[in-house]
Amino acid sequence: MSVLRCVAMKKILGILKKVFTGTYARGFVSIYLVAAVVGATLLKLPVSVQSGVELSWVDALFVSASGLSTTGLTPVVVKDTFTIFGQTVLAFIIQFGGIGLIMMVAIFWLAVRKKIGFRERGMMMTDQNQLSQEGIVRFVRNVLIVIFTIEIIAFTIMSGYLFFSGTFALREALFQSFFLTISLFTNAGFDIAPGADSFAMFANDYFMQTLAMSLMFMGAMGFWPLAELKEFVVAKMNGEKFKFSIFVKLLVGLHLSIWLLSALLLFVVERGDFLAGKGFFEGLYYTLFMSLTTRNAGFSTMDVGDFSSSTHVLFVMLMFLGSSPNSAGGGIRTTTLFVILLTLRSFARGYDQIVFRERSIKAETIRKAFIALVMAGFLVVTGTFLLTIFENHSTKEIVFEVTSAFGTTGLSLGVTADSATRWVSKLVLVFVMFVGRVGVVAFLLMFRPERKIKGYVQYPEMDVIVG
Repeated sequence: MSVLRCVAMKKILGILKKVFTGTYARGFVSIYLVAAVVGATLLKLPVSVQSGVELSWVDALFVSASGLSTTGLTPVVVKDTFTIFGQTVLAFIIQFGGIGLIMMVAIFWLAVRKKIGFRERGMMMTDQNQLSQEGIVRFVRNVLIVIFTIEIIAFTIMSGYLFFSGTFALREALFQSFFLTISLFTNAGFDIAPGADSFAMFANDYFMQTLAMSLMFMGAMGFWPLAELKEFVVAKMNGEKFKFSIFVKLLVGLHLSIWLLSALLLFVVERGDFLAGKGFFEGLYYTLFMSLTTRNAGFSTMDVGDFSSSTHVLFVMLMFLGSSPNSAGGGIRTTTLFVILLTLRSFARGYDQIVFRERSIKAETIRKAFIALVMAGFLVVTGTFLLTIFENHSTKEIVFEVTSAFGTTGLSLGVTADSATRWVSKLVLVFVMFVGRVGVVAFLLMFRPERKIKGYVQYPEMDVIVG
């Protein structure tokens, strides 16, 4: 009987291993699932929660998943719920999620001089949304060096400023800077401000806003530019020439142009409403900050509810778009929109190829872009439908919340923070945040078989009327 039981257990373990780690994508997604549960467990510890405060398992999982996906949506006030230890745990969860769990594991691999094999490279490739495993270890090493260098410099500047400006005492200035630096660079949107008002306390502090926008921009423009930035600096120090790749120029160009265009649209829409009567610099910083943070960061210098409905629609579109691929942000990603627009232009003009700068974009890339768009739309619509069943909030508020979860943004019109929000709605948002962080394409790759099935039969084609 014991032998049969052992055989049965071995078969069950084999099935579970195949389901959760059978492919790179499954292993990658499974690691994030395990990390979310571990993070929730750490946040639920008595040492993490302030005395007299109750934290349910659903809320702990929600905060953990939100931190891991660098979203920033939270059903509890971080400052009032967690102790310094709990806030530190959350900061590390955000750091792991923003940089990428596999990249953080790669630090350990590199430190102990572990040989990084084919499987580890495959998981790193999936985590960082890379096209191939070639040069992936060098890429990870360069990115980590630049990220920690930026965070250390920003932490030093911010803590010094917050202390010498009299905003906080030294100890509080150091901890606020530690938490904010991580949350800003990873575009997480979490804050531990005394009034739990995100960045509203710095609404008239243009130095802090400039520093914050710099961190948010660098964290969301993609890790490829950071990797090449390190190589650029090394080349200049050695007196060598360095040329940035077309892909990096595209990422930075798209990120910057979408930011400025959305800022212009925000100004046009709100010039007679929220921005009316505000001075030049005040209006400029409101516009620049909110148009950038909406793409992924989730920080706000004012109550988002004060904007008009037209601006809320604009924010929904920006949150759905998200940041660059291979970054700390979510959404469908800027390059997905770019490829789709190029495809639409080529179709309208009757071109056979989709061309950018005398290079043809692969058909597989085009297919992935449309799959990402369709599945992201399906996810947001489904999440919205479910929440309209469970909650009494307006459809606009729910659409805003679900899109914010998918874009891992964290801006809210009050659905998540409402104490009446049901646990099932929170789990729906957790799932949406999770898919938004790992990426729609990576999530779908979970369902691929371990080995590609070759078709031995070629079926005749048929035509279907579409459009």
